[in-house]
Amino acid sequence: MSETARILRYTGRILTERGIHTGPQFAASDGSLDICAAIYLAAYGKQPAEFETDEDYSTTVIELSYEARQAIKALSASLPTEPPTVESVPGYEEPSHLEHVSRWASTGQFPDEQPPTLAEVIDHLVRAADALDSVPQSLAA
Repeated sequence: MSETARILRYTGRILTERGIHTGPQFAASDGSLDICAAIYLAAYGKQPAEFETDEDYSTTVIELSYEARQAIKALSASLPTEPPTVESVPGYEEPSHLEHVSRWASTGQFPDEQPPTLAEVIDHLVRAADALDSVPQSLAA
């Protein structure tokens, strides 16, 4: 099993126990987490307190985390839509996998679509992990 697949599966367990947070910030006082925060927790085993209070800090911490970023990128690639792009430096756009995954789990794919249920999110995490495990490790890098 790849490390990224392990993180995605563990994220499903975390969300089952804590719930999925779809409001502002990356975490709520009830313990629920945005999917990207849950991926970070699955990768590192800890959650910065700022996940509840500082969205910019939280985004930076998650984006600087190699393991979490790889898992978010893998999940983003498994979604049926393309990630939005952001201008990282003037004149250069790159995909925002974090925004893609977070928006999918909290708002759905299209303006008139409901967000996925917790069961649907977990099912998608497992399918993305299974897809990673089906790729020979020499090609998965």
